[in-house]
Amino acid sequence: MEQEEIQKKVETFLQGLGVPSFIVFGWKKDKGDDPEHAQFGVVSSYHKVPTNVAIKGMSWALNDFIAKSL
Repeated sequence: MEQEEIQKKVETFLQGLGVPSFIVFGWKKDKGDDPEHAQFGVVSSYHKVPTNVAIKGMSWALNDFIAKSL
């Protein structure tokens, strides 16, 4: 799928939840098995959430991801 199609699906998903929400979504773009050269895409969206709340949540998620990756 293309970046724009994924972005629309993510936004539709958030609206369908019916609650204020935000998401960062990443996916593997190619079908190759070589993880060193794989291509990934990332989209983010927020629905009825104040920007500062989404930023704080994404910052928490990034810190959590980093802590678990070390």
